[in-house]
Amino acid sequence: MGNRKIAKIITATFIAGVGVGVTSLPLINQDISVAKASTADEFINKMSSSIQSTSKKNNLYSSVTLAQMLLECSYGQSELAVKANNYFGIKGSYYGASYSKKSLEYDKNGKPYYAVSKFKKYPSAQASIDDYAYHMRHGVSWDHNYYSGVWRENAKDYKAATKALSSRYSTSSSYHDSLNKLISKYRLDKLDNSYSKVSFNDATGSESAQVVGAGYDLYNHVSNTDSSVSQGPASKLAGKHVYLDCTGAKDDGTMWYRIRVGGTSTKYWVDGRALQFRQIDYSSMNVIGKFDGTSSDLRSHVYNSEWLSNSRGNAQQYRNQTTKIDQKAVITDYSGSKSTMYRVLVGNKTMWASSWAVELQQNYSKVSFNDATGSESAQVVGAGYDLYNHVSNTDSSVSQGPASKLVGKRVYLDCTGAKDDGTMWYRIRVGGTSTKYWVDGRALQFRQIDYSSMNVIGTFDGTSSDLRSHVYNSEWLSNSRGNAQQYRNQKTKIDQKAVITDYSGSKSVMYRVLVGNKTMWASSWAVNINK
Repeated sequence: MGNRKIAKIITATFIAGVGVGVTSLPLINQDISVAKASTADEFINKMSSSIQSTSKKNNLYSSVTLAQMLLECSYGQSELAVKANNYFGIKGSYYGASYSKKSLEYDKNGKPYYAVSKFKKYPSAQASIDDYAYHMRHGVSWDHNYYSGVWRENAKDYKAATKALSSRYSTSSSYHDSLNKLISKYRLDKLDNSYSKVSFNDATGSESAQVVGAGYDLYNHVSNTDSSVSQGPASKLAGKHVYLDCTGAKDDGTMWYRIRVGGTSTKYWVDGRALQFRQIDYSSMNVIGKFDGTSSDLRSHVYNSEWLSNSRGNAQQYRNQTTKIDQKAVITDYSGSKSTMYRVLVGNKTMWASSWAVELQQNYSKVSFNDATGSESAQVVGAGYDLYNHVSNTDSSVSQGPASKLVGKRVYLDCTGAKDDGTMWYRIRVGGTSTKYWVDGRALQFRQIDYSSMNVIGTFDGTSSDLRSHVYNSEWLSNSRGNAQQYRNQKTKIDQKAVITDYSGSKSVMYRVLVGNKTMWASSWAVNINK
């Protein structure tokens, strides 16, 4: 971009009010049709609705956006508008599409000159408007706040916004005067007074989220409503735990929340995109459950989700009643801990119940899980077994196809699941991929391990080697128990030896050693056996 700014094309013919017809633009988005606009008023009428909608979504002045559009494209008649759907004179390429033409530029001393430049070529007028708004809100590569003076939260009126554009959006220092004249002539400022419509819903105020804040402001009311005033950037609360007691669904499609920092009474309104909610994973179910009599609140939505919930009574009042369950929600807290809620049918109403208040009638398997490092591996043999998204015969477990499709593959194991039927299951990942499956251990081939008893004394020689809870790469996935180096020159009792034969036939040895009152496995090269 010339002078590291978005280049502009200022058309004097338009300012004089001269107009001629143009051919219809090949629009993809049919919300805007610019067919043979013959006057400025006609062009304004056709563009106002889309300009207002986009400006509201990005908290920009509609009057300024439309004035720039008028100035830059001569109300749809400029070469860029007709041939490239480029209504704001923005340079560059749009998903690889560009249009070359001569443009008027200004040097650092304000002296005009002409240069051939590439300008973005858009598929529609709407795409041009959306891209302009994106630039206003996200700035340039070296400064994302480059146009922050144009934002409504920072500019007290449209004149302050146009002033912020001079010598920034345009290299002309009088750019704002041209815009102000257009706004005044066509009374474009009336477009700025169209307040957003908001649908409010109260909540209990006990649910919470965390503030991320970047790029959003706090307000005393929902933005672009009567008397709404910015209270500063939401980033000043970044990382804070806030409670939410009301939602406001704006007609621009955004959801706003009234928030309060824990331990304070001051409340703000903020765009929901400034908040981080807990991760919630939904899955379908079709089972029957029974309320077990536990006292637990029933909710209109999943508790602590972006859809703030209200109480629908207590599960205790439905003790021993059966209920249909059609959905499951697994909530992951910020700490990583998980909880589960079920969507239940009570009478003819659906509501959400905590999993501890409802017993599932289906006879699922019980599984004991143990995490591992994910660095140990095995090979898939697969015949007769399936891959699953969860351990088979557990809630929401679904087959992902036969394990034979991975036959011969080396897989890494990061968790075990001991089922109550005596089988051991493993969560596996093929090397070089991120997709994980659960599979019965009988579908895997582990390295051959030959154990033998010993009764000798050894000494740690100071070699850096990981101590493990089990033999490394065995079916009993191991976890670290420290490093042998920390026990340098210490003696240890050795009561077992494991000879591991790799798939290639190479062998390695580990000893089971006693460190303090705990046994663990050490590589043979880290322990010298005393003669």
